[in-house]
Amino acid sequence: MNVQLCYFGGSGGFFALWHILLGTEYNCVLTNTDQAYEDIKGESWPTIDDLPATIRELSDEIQQELNSNQEWKLIVEKSMENKINGPRSIDSKFYKPQWNIKDKSRWKETETWPDNHLTQVSSFKNKLFFKCLGDAKDVIQDADKKILLYTDIETQMMLAKNKKAWLYLHTDTPNTEKTTKFNGCEVFYQVDEIAKFTDYQICLQDVVKTQGQALLDIFNEKINQNNIFHNNMWLNLHTNEEKGHLLK
Repeated sequence: MNVQLCYFGGSGGFFALWHILLGTEYNCVLTNTDQAYEDIKGESWPTIDDLPATIRELSDEIQQELNSNQEWKLIVEKSMENKINGPRSIDSKFYKPQWNIKDKSRWKETETWPDNHLTQVSSFKNKLFFKCLGDAKDVIQDADKKILLYTDIETQMMLAKNKKAWLYLHTDTPNTEKTTKFNGCEVFYQVDEIAKFTDYQICLQDVVKTQGQALLDIFNEKINQNNIFHNNMWLNLHTNEEKGHLLK
């Protein structure tokens, strides 16, 4: 099964991505660690396809070697995680670096973008594709579930400005974008255009207020403790003004 999550900048794309990774069986390759693994692989090490699920399942000799080199150990752990068919956790080697945000103006510097090509050729049973939209051609038409995440234009512009994202990526004074009505709120005009090519249209505020359940309903899953932690963590990265918009 293939699922695509798509969004426009400033709409909480990575927030939603991690709700799906933490709460469902859908997965994606977050970083290409294959070459890094090959570069450090010892003669007695398993091939990347034969890697077990945990470090503990490797030989004592390899474990000792990795425990003496934390950089190598992290590469192996990430390579293992990229092979898992199942939910990730907040203990993921990818999760904490993604959300290690100290300065909101540098928010995008910690983003770990999924590699859609590697996800496509991976052995995952349930594949999750992630796309920050440009136009309709970015929507994968043969995906089994196509999800559009959106928010109202006021919230979107506020988040984008404070995080130096989307229209504010290269300027502090972007041009004013056209808007339109969609599901009762004023949105970036392309939301309505892209919605026609998707199966589900989920409002960011609904995801926040339900701690991810609005998204997980699509997969017939219930939120877990990882989702609750993730929701609270992400919300607390925002100012009171931003929280007011996200919880309205």
